[in-house]
Amino acid sequence: MKTSTIACFIIVLALALPYPVLRLHAQIRIKAVGDVLLGSYTPQTFIPPQNGQIFVDSIGAYLHGADITFGNFEAAFVREGMKPKKCAEASRRKGVCFEFGVPLSLAPVLKNLGFTVMSVDNNHADDYGAEGAEITKQTLREQGVQPAPKRGFAELSVKGKRCAIAAFGFSETSNNISDIATTESVIRDLKKRFDLVFVSFHGGAEGKGATHVPDKTEIFVGENRGNSIRFAHAAIDAGADMVIGHGPHVLRALELYRDHLIAYSLGNFLTYGNINVKGVSGVTCVLEVSVDETSGKFLGGKIVPVVQLPPGISVYDQEKQAIQLLQELTKADMPQTPLVIEADGTLRKK
Repeated sequence: MKTSTIACFIIVLALALPYPVLRLHAQIRIKAVGDVLLGSYTPQTFIPPQNGQIFVDSIGAYLHGADITFGNFEAAFVREGMKPKKCAEASRRKGVCFEFGVPLSLAPVLKNLGFTVMSVDNNHADDYGAEGAEITKQTLREQGVQPAPKRGFAELSVKGKRCAIAAFGFSETSNNISDIATTESVIRDLKKRFDLVFVSFHGGAEGKGATHVPDKTEIFVGENRGNSIRFAHAAIDAGADMVIGHGPHVLRALELYRDHLIAYSLGNFLTYGNINVKGVSGVTCVLEVSVDETSGKFLGGKIVPVVQLPPGISVYDQEKQAIQLLQELTKADMPQTPLVIEADGTLRKK
C-alpha cells in the first residue's frame, strides 16, 4: 500500500473515533469540577470518616489522568480553635450567613484526589479572615496544589506550555466579574506572558432555582453577582482559552463560544456537610476537556456524571443525571451554540 494511501486511511480512522481517542492535535487535557468542601468545624461540625480517604475511594479514579485538574475550594483551611470572622452573630443565629473552616488534617485529600489547582476566589475564602485565607493558600501549596487567589492567578507548566489560571469573583477584593474593562485588561496582560490562559469565576445566583443562566446582572441576597454571559464572552474575546464557572451550587449550561468552551457553573462537586445536596443540588460532574495546546481551541470533551450521596459523598452516577440536565440547560439557555452533548456525555462541535 502506498504511503499516501496509508496516511489517508489513518486520518479517516481517527476522524471516526470518539473522544478521548481522537489525537489529531497536540493537546492539553483538563478535568474541572465545581465546589469542594471536605468537611468543616462550622457552622455544624462535619468531619468525614477515614480522614477523608472515603472521598478518594469513591470518586478519585475519575479525577486522575489530566494535565490540569481544577476545583473551587469553597472554604478556608483552619487550625483547630480558630474562630470564624465573616458573619455577624445575629446572622449566624438566623442561619442566613455561613462560615466554613476545614481541618488541616484533611488537606492531603486534595493531593490524593489529583487536584493541581484550586480557585480560592469565592464568598467563603475569607470566612476566617486574612489569617485563614493565608493558611489556605500555604496549605494548598504544601500539597502541590496551586491556589488561584483573589486578584491573582495560578501558574502551571504543562507539556512545555506556560499556563495561567486566573481567578475572578464578585467581592470587593476580587477582580470583579462586573468590571469588564478590568477583566479584559487582566486577561490581555496574562496572554502576553503565558501560552494559555484559563479563567475561573465565582458568580451568579444560588440554589435549586438558579439552574438557568440569564443574560443580565443577577442579584442574590442583595449582592451583585454579575452577568455571567457578558463576563464569559468578554473573557474569551480578550484571549481566555476556557472559562470555568462556580458559585450557584447547581449545574448550569455549557457554551462553545468562538471555539472556546464556557462552563457557567459546575455545581456542588464534593461538599461534605453544611451544604444541601438534595435533588438537583447534588447532581454534578467531572468535566473533561481537551484544548489545542497552541490555539487553546476546544477539541472535544466528556461529561462524567456524578451524584452526591448525603451528607456529601461523591460517586459515579449510574443514572447519568448530569448529562441529561446539561443537555436540557444548554438547549434552553444557549440554543445557538455549536456544542453537541451526546447521550453518553461526549462533547463535540457540530
